Amino acid sequence: MSGPLSLLEIQSTLEIIGLIGLKYGRLNSLGKYGAFMARQRRDIGKKRREQIVEAAVAVIAAEGLQNLSLSAIEKRASMSRGQLTYYYKTKDEILLAVFDRMIDLMHRQHQAGEMWDGQPMPSKGWERFQTFLELFLLHPPVVPEFHALQYTFLSQIGHRDDLRRRLADLYDTWRTRLADDLYDVLVASGKSHGSARTLATLIQGMLHGLAMQREADPSAFDPREMLAMCRDLLSGYLGNHQPEAGKLSPHRAAVNMRGKPKAGAS
Repeated sequence: MSGPLSLLEIQSTLEIIGLIGLKYGRLNSLGKYGAFMARQRRDIGKKRREQIVEAAVAVIAAEGLQNLSLSAIEKRASMSRGQLTYYYKTKDEILLAVFDRMIDLMHRQHQAGEMWDGQPMPSKGWERFQTFLELFLLHPPVVPEFHALQYTFLSQIGHRDDLRRRLADLYDTWRTRLADDLYDVLVASGKSHGSARTLATLIQGMLHGLAMQREADPSAFDPREMLAMCRDLLSGYLGNHQPEAGKLSPHRAAVNMRGKPKAGAS
């Protein structure tokens, strides 16, 4: 049995304990520093990716999708090729990020009660659909870059499943919202052989085709004549639940071309 520790042994033990505590504290501090630096790197990475996407959008808006290149993005973002490809390996990755950014913007505007061009929108229902139809047919697209990207993606869905999925999710979201707007008026019409989603799919296909024709030839049809015809077609299916064909919706009639209510409009 050993005797009591000597003063020297006690002092040595305390020093060892102190060194262990010092080492642990230093490692703990280093761990906190490492976590801080990791957060900094993530923040910088997020900022750089946003800069690259914004530069790509600017190039597309100014020069067209056909002139988008890594060199053009580098110049616009003031980055080297190494910096650019560190965050996005290929131009296709940048295009996907641009597409997602535009979709996110439209979703945010929808949640805020606006369309993509900043016009105020009714919250839901038939009036909302009428306003959307008028904006779609009577005004040129405010974000033509989105349509160019959409058609580029459509041309590649045969061999790019990632592009197909993105478009499928986007179209499904639009169909769902349109079906919600059409449900009540469809029920009121007494139609029993077609769901609101099926009607929404038909309308979506019709508008998509019109958009493609307008993109190829801006003078392909008269917008107001087409608006009246779309209303007539829907009126024939849904019955007398729509505004007269020659008039704008009550909401839209109170909004001038700049989106400001006319005098006396409620």
